[in-house]
Amino acid sequence: MATRTINGKEYTKADFENRLRYLNDSKELATLLNELKEPLIYSAFRGKQLSFFADTNNIQRRCKTFRLRKKHGGYREITAPKGALRGVLQALNIVLQTYDEPTPWAFGFVCGRSVVDNARPHVGKRYILNLDLKDFFPTITRQQVADCLTAEPFGFSSLAAKLVSGLATVRTKNNEEVLAQGFATSPTLSNFICREMDKEIASIATAQGITFTRYADDLTFSSDADILRSQGELVQQVKTIVERYGFRLNEEKTHLQRRGRRQEVTGLMVTEKVNVSRRYVREIRSLLYIWERYGYEDACQAAWKSYRQQHGKTKGHQHCVPLNAVLRGKLNYMKMVRGADDPLYQRFVSRYTSLQQRSKGDIKEVAYKAYMGKYLSNSTEDRMTSADVLPNDNTSSRQLGATSSNPYDPRKKSKRILNFIVMVIILLAIILIKLFLKSLL
Repeated sequence: MATRTINGKEYTKADFENRLRYLNDSKELATLLNELKEPLIYSAFRGKQLSFFADTNNIQRRCKTFRLRKKHGGYREITAPKGALRGVLQALNIVLQTYDEPTPWAFGFVCGRSVVDNARPHVGKRYILNLDLKDFFPTITRQQVADCLTAEPFGFSSLAAKLVSGLATVRTKNNEEVLAQGFATSPTLSNFICREMDKEIASIATAQGITFTRYADDLTFSSDADILRSQGELVQQVKTIVERYGFRLNEEKTHLQRRGRRQEVTGLMVTEKVNVSRRYVREIRSLLYIWERYGYEDACQAAWKSYRQQHGKTKGHQHCVPLNAVLRGKLNYMKMVRGADDPLYQRFVSRYTSLQQRSKGDIKEVAYKAYMGKYLSNSTEDRMTSADVLPNDNTSSRQLGATSSNPYDPRKKSKRILNFIVMVIILLAIILIKLFLKSLL
C-alpha cells in the first residue's frame, strides 16, 4: 500500500477511503485538503472556493496558458494553475497517489520508477518498435476521470468524483473538459485511466513473445524474433485497442529500430546497455570547457543560447541561464543512468566541483545581474568561435550558439531605459500627490 508523509504525519489509502466514499459537502473536501497543503504557502481552503475552482467555465480565474517549443518542431500548450488552485491540486495529488497500484507495464509518473526502468527491458533486443499516443492528456475527458473515481480502487461518492474531476480538468476552446497538461494531478489520473488499456496491450504482446512498456504517451515494444519486422499487424492490433479507450496513435512517430543501428527508448540508448546519448555527453563536456577557458559568465551565455534554440525563449529579459544549476541537473541525470561509479561521470563531477569552488564570486555576480535585468554583455561572441567551443563537432558548437551574430537588440536596451524613466516619473508623481493631499489636511 502506498504511503505519503506530509507535515510530519504518514498517510495511507485507509486515511482517505471512508471520507471520500461518503463525502457529501465541498467543505468536507476542503477540510481534508487543508491537512495536506503546504501550511506556510497557502491559507486554508474553503468549500465555496473548491466549488468555484471545480467549475471549468472559470478558466481565466483558475489558470494561465502558455506555449513551449517541442523538440521536433511545433509548440506544446501548457495550462498552469494559478495561486490557490495550485495548492489544491498538489494536496489532491497526494490523495490520489495513496491509491496508486501501478501495473508492471507503466513506468511514467510512478513513484520509484524512471525512464531508466522503462528502457532496461528493451536492452540488446533485435527489433524495437516505438509508438506514440497523440495529444495524450487532452484526450482524457472529465467524464472518464469521474467514471474512474467512482470505480475501484477509489469508490468516491458522486459529489467527490464531480468535484475532483472538475478541479483536475479544464475547458478547451472546443468546449471540451479534458485533463490539463500542467496540472499536478494529470499524470497520476492518466495512469489510472490507462490501466485496463495497458493490460489488453500487454496481453497481445505477451502472446507473441514481445516485451511491452509504456512511459506516459510512449509505447515501446521489443523482440528478438522477426515478429516486429512486419510491424503492420501489431500496430493495427494496438491501434484498435487504444481507439477503444478514446486515444489515437501518432503515425508520424511510429518508428522501427533494428539491431546494428542506434536504438533509443524514451531518450536513452539501449543498444548494449542503458546509456545517455553521445550528444548529451558532448554538451556537458562543451559547457565545462567553456567555463574553464572563458569563465562562468560566458559559459552562462552559451548555455542560454542553447536553451533558447531548444525552447524558443527564456523567462523575462535574461540573457543567461544559471549554468551551475543546469550542469548539476545534467550530471544528476547522467548519474541516474550510468551510475555513481561510472568513470566518465566521476571525471565530469570532479571538474564541475573544482569550477564551482573557483567561481563562487562569479556565480553570485551573474545571478545578481540576471535578477536585476542588467545582463547586457555579449562578450561570448567577441571572444569565442565555433572552433574554440567544440573543435571536433561543428554541429554541437552551433547548438551552443558560438557564432558571431549578436542576439542583443539595442532597441530592447533603449526600451528598458525608457520604461525605467517612465516608472521613476510615475513614482515621483505619486509622492508629490501624497504630499499635496497631506498639506491640505
